[in-house]
Amino acid sequence: MSNVTIRQVTRGKDLNQFIMLPWRIYKNDKVWVAPIISDYKKIFDPKKSPFFLHGNMDYFIAEKNGEIVGRIAAINNTLHTKTWNDRVGFFGFFECINDQEVANALLDTARNRLKEWGFEQMRGPASPSSNEDYGVLIDNFTDQHVIISTYNAPYYYSLYQNYGLVGIKELYAIKFPGRQIEAENGDRMKRLKEAVLQRTGVRFENLEMKKFKEGVNTFKGLFNEAWNTTFNHGWVPLTDEEFDHITGGLKPITDPELVVIAKKDDKVVGGMICLPDWNEVFKKWKGRIFPFNWIDLFTKKKTIRCIRVVILGVLPEYQKKGLDVVLYHEVMRRGLDKGMEWAEASYIVEDNLPMFKPLMNIGGHVYKTYKVMEMPI
Repeated sequence: MSNVTIRQVTRGKDLNQFIMLPWRIYKNDKVWVAPIISDYKKIFDPKKSPFFLHGNMDYFIAEKNGEIVGRIAAINNTLHTKTWNDRVGFFGFFECINDQEVANALLDTARNRLKEWGFEQMRGPASPSSNEDYGVLIDNFTDQHVIISTYNAPYYYSLYQNYGLVGIKELYAIKFPGRQIEAENGDRMKRLKEAVLQRTGVRFENLEMKKFKEGVNTFKGLFNEAWNTTFNHGWVPLTDEEFDHITGGLKPITDPELVVIAKKDDKVVGGMICLPDWNEVFKKWKGRIFPFNWIDLFTKKKTIRCIRVVILGVLPEYQKKGLDVVLYHEVMRRGLDKGMEWAEASYIVEDNLPMFKPLMNIGGHVYKTYKVMEMPI
């Protein structure tokens, strides 16, 4: 007889325990960086998270011998169903001790709830969708946990496999060693930039922080038009509310010189939103801004060595013209001028060759792999 019990949580103390479980799971993990607690809690608040405008989640926690040892969410993303016209439900926010019995009980619970909702496949982890934390990290648990990227315990992949979930798609994080690329390809990239800009008539502009909202709004349509279902597995368009929520939260940690807007005449045809990897600073915060950690926002910026590529988009008619490669190199060069040393771009879907190949050609390499898992319900 199993001594694992599962119960659904909705509010109050139980929900707070659900939210804060990662702090226990990763207590002794030297790589994991805790999210900012005040921001993280908003994900689970229907009044503050725009996901709930087109989806819903049920939360469950596992107890064993009177101790909370795991959690999971069953997720109904109606926007995904509308975009792909399928019957795929999701599981996400999975955290668990290294215990197959506990993992099986959690996954069974999510699977049964998705079945009740009428789904035919269970896919994940998606927390809560493919536009946020997506997939399970299966390798490289030693390099730093870069901001806005997925990290999980090394044994999660085995727990999923042992349950019966199968990997259906790989997602890659690509690393760009800036100084090495500049030394080996700097002159070639400079000539390519001049040729691409001359041939396309495109020019680059920086983000103006005084016009932050107006500036990032130029990326809304660009993101949804540039990304589509052809090469991006599980892609769903960002709603206006989701885009505003994501970019609004980034404003305090944005460096305007790392946000590049590509324009042809007065039309935005491409661009990149990149951030300094503030996780290098946040790591010691343990998710808490107050009472004094916020001071680091003003004193530690120059210590950051990594750039995180958050959004890249190029309109379809400007793709395959070298503009994406030039944008990557432009941001990398700006980062080098600021004392940064390397960049991460993620996630790149394994069969998105139009994006993948050019990044390899300029000196990038895959350094982390994630798998999207699925099984029939």
